[in-house]
Amino acid sequence: MAELEVGNKVRLEIRKQGINGEGIGYLNRLAIFVPGAIVKEVVDCEIVELYKTYATAKIVDLVRISTKRVEPPCKFFERCGGCQMQHIEYKEQLKIKLSIIRQALNRYTKLSDDEVVVKKMLGMDNTFWYRNKSQMPFKNTNFGLSLGLYAYGTNNFVYVDECMVQDRKVNEINRDCLSILRKYKLAAHDSMNPEGILLNLVTRYLPSSNKASVTFIVSEYDSVLKKVAADLLNKNSVVDSITYSVNKRSNPMMFGKTVELLAKKPYITDVFEGMKIKISPDAFHQLNSEQMIILYREIAKAAKLSGKEIVVDGYCGIGITTLLLAKNAKEVYGIDYSQASISDAKTNALENNIKNVHFFEDHVEGALPKILQSGVKPDILVLDPPRSGLHDTVMKAILGAKIPKVIYVSCNPSTLAKNLAYLTKAYDIEYIQPIDMFPHTSNVESLTVLNCKTD
Repeated sequence: MAELEVGNKVRLEIRKQGINGEGIGYLNRLAIFVPGAIVKEVVDCEIVELYKTYATAKIVDLVRISTKRVEPPCKFFERCGGCQMQHIEYKEQLKIKLSIIRQALNRYTKLSDDEVVVKKMLGMDNTFWYRNKSQMPFKNTNFGLSLGLYAYGTNNFVYVDECMVQDRKVNEINRDCLSILRKYKLAAHDSMNPEGILLNLVTRYLPSSNKASVTFIVSEYDSVLKKVAADLLNKNSVVDSITYSVNKRSNPMMFGKTVELLAKKPYITDVFEGMKIKISPDAFHQLNSEQMIILYREIAKAAKLSGKEIVVDGYCGIGITTLLLAKNAKEVYGIDYSQASISDAKTNALENNIKNVHFFEDHVEGALPKILQSGVKPDILVLDPPRSGLHDTVMKAILGAKIPKVIYVSCNPSTLAKNLAYLTKAYDIEYIQPIDMFPHTSNVESLTVLNCKTD
């Protein structure tokens, strides 16, 4: 066969699903990633990118169609790219996500399938309208100021007036904001429109309290935002907090250094397991309110607390896990680098009269060794790191302290598997419990319970 080139058309049988939801076929042992293709399908596709060890391609024609293929209900599915699996039957999505965990374990560890118990994925009955928060960029278009998303892996802006994985209230509030901003003739800030100020809109809605917060991320403050806020309060009664944050387009972080109040309160509240929880606009909170309950109950079930344990909660966010565990533990230490999250966590402890907790504003790799060196001997360590996984310093501290039980919440099977390859030097995996926090996307969340090996 002639050497493969970009633009070539090839026929592939899809052998497996990749970690980003794409189908994977092979041509002369070269892996070819095909977005939108499903296992067992045969597709004619065109090579888009070619590298030494793999290639990417786009579907030209479906030759053999999977029985698991469904019609995506979202009108933006093919253009947006945010939901990589909406074209796949939901039960099959859950099986694929389980296989992604197994693939990662097989690739990055020496553990056999028999050595690791991977439980059935905990999915959802209602798989749309679940996301309680949106972060969407503004863009000046031929149709005026727009709000939407950038297509996956590109700079192509897609105007989105209704995202089917976002709560309906979030979509409603976003449309209201856009209408009001257009009324005041505000523009997005970019190189073509330096006079514009709008960068992003951050909206969070909590079903439990029926309250929402809105934050305008802007390049600079303009007093017209006060009028925008007043109009928004009149238009949508669930909005209980309106703020702004000045940031630079070059800053990869969503929020600037401070968040300033425009109207009502600087935060909103959630109600969870009998606790009143304060959530600031820039603090971390789980994005799926329904599955969040299942996740936290699984953490509590894995901890098996008797009231005598000392627990460290790494990456604690606003402290929900910390406070839940504190109800049945002797003492709990929460760690998070976010000033906003730790401030909320301390307030939440006071509001709910929970006194056996201690919070540290620091990176886990800095705080955990200090806590251990101070003489604290945890019985349980709970970890919920970002997609990059655990820092080597954290894993060395865990092995050095021989903490009896580690509960590791992961949002990335690849970094989880890499970390487990290190931790299993001294720990046995009791089980992995996958939880589908983001239906129709390729995101895979799981909880792994590790027990320290006895000498």
